[in-house]
Amino acid sequence: MIGCSILAASVWLALQSAGLGSASRLDAEGLSLLDRGQVSEAEARFRKALEIDPQDADALNNLGVILRRRGEVDKAVELLQGAAKARPNDARIHSNLALALEAAGRPNEAVAELKKAGSILPRDPSIRRNLGILLSQAGARDEAEKELRQSLELDPRSAATRQELARLCAREGRTEEAEREYLAALQLAPAASLHYELGELYSNHRLLDRAVTQFRAAARLDPRQADYHQALGSTLLREGDLSAAEVELRHAIQLDPASGQAHRDLGAVLRRKGQFAAAREELRRATELLPEDSQSRFMLAQVLQKLGKAEEAAREMHLARELTRQENNAPLEKAYNNEGTKLLQEGNTSEASEKFRQALQLNPRDRKARYNLGLALLLENHLDEATEELRTYLVSVPDDPDALCYLGLAMLARGREREAAASLEQAVSLRPDDARAHNALGVALARVKELTRAITELRTAQRLEPGNATYSRNLACVEGGLQSCGLIP
Repeated sequence: MIGCSILAASVWLALQSAGLGSASRLDAEGLSLLDRGQVSEAEARFRKALEIDPQDADALNNLGVILRRRGEVDKAVELLQGAAKARPNDARIHSNLALALEAAGRPNEAVAELKKAGSILPRDPSIRRNLGILLSQAGARDEAEKELRQSLELDPRSAATRQELARLCAREGRTEEAEREYLAALQLAPAASLHYELGELYSNHRLLDRAVTQFRAAARLDPRQADYHQALGSTLLREGDLSAAEVELRHAIQLDPASGQAHRDLGAVLRRKGQFAAAREELRRATELLPEDSQSRFMLAQVLQKLGKAEEAAREMHLARELTRQENNAPLEKAYNNEGTKLLQEGNTSEASEKFRQALQLNPRDRKARYNLGLALLLENHLDEATEELRTYLVSVPDDPDALCYLGLAMLARGREREAAASLEQAVSLRPDDARAHNALGVALARVKELTRAITELRTAQRLEPGNATYSRNLACVEGGLQSCGLIP
């Protein structure tokens, strides 16, 4: 019997090894097919490899990349998470997972994955550049610029990195720096997108002659791109060159019939030429494609008035004025947010809450106001309202670690420890160095008597902030079996 058992085990191991070998062969074949552009055939190989070995990190990674490029981002994330679990020290997998998470609308998780990739390969310029891009999109501009400049130190001849740095400078209003970076990038690689973005920079600062030059260069390098012809046509319209503008705008519409700006500006050209019936058709199409654009409706109202359509003109003018009112609310909404933030920092939570409510009255989709209102209500101990506001915010930003942490604290204060633990676990997975979240999670776990896990979290909090007396007391309390002591989230 012993001999048979050994023989059976040997056969099983041999079969297992043969299977894994087949999986590796299929992975290699799939990559070769992918390099030749035979995506469907490559996908079939990777799926076959996963049938042999469901933990095959290469197959999981490569299939995840294919699905991300195809737009099946949720499935891609699932596969790439499996790959990262199977091979946690592979920077390439973490980087691919970050791209999939970004495509799935989970930017904070994407940043966390790219930071893991960067810790594994700290001198990889593409990882540093991609991290800078994500941080910039998340609003962490200083940290983003640091990453982009580090990427440039590692690869000074990267036009892509200079382009990203130019974009960041442009968003911050640092126009001269942005121009320098765009020109430096163009010296390295005269790409159409660089000419186009530099043209937009000039256009935004009313340097129309320079903008026209850059847009012409972009359209010359990539004549099939509708946006380049639209931008050129719209700038020529601003310069008053109606005939040249019309040519470019019609070309843009031919390339992309759904270009609302091209239809709107062509309508403007035709209106100024006195061709009111043709202008009406273009402006009607513009209002369909750009339903919140007040300018299209104002011009349509004016054209309808010229054509003797007074009733229709009145309706369009009413809609235009309503849209303008909403546009004018934007600065007030921002002011309420700024005032509320200042009051919150000063500890005046009641007045801060009112400011955030006023911002939300102007724009119920204002995520910043929603988040800050939830925080203010939590600080006021209005726990039910705080929970509702934070949950609403997290529907649109499900991977915000701060919001998840505050929601966990609110649930903990309401005595709903298991729900609190679930939210706090998400927070620490997104931000592993957040001592506050680890402490709160430790408290939640201790209250549901998961003491071993609680001790782990509290030790992590103490390690991250060794001088914090609250964390030390909580750890001592749990290690002592919760005897005659209390826990402070």
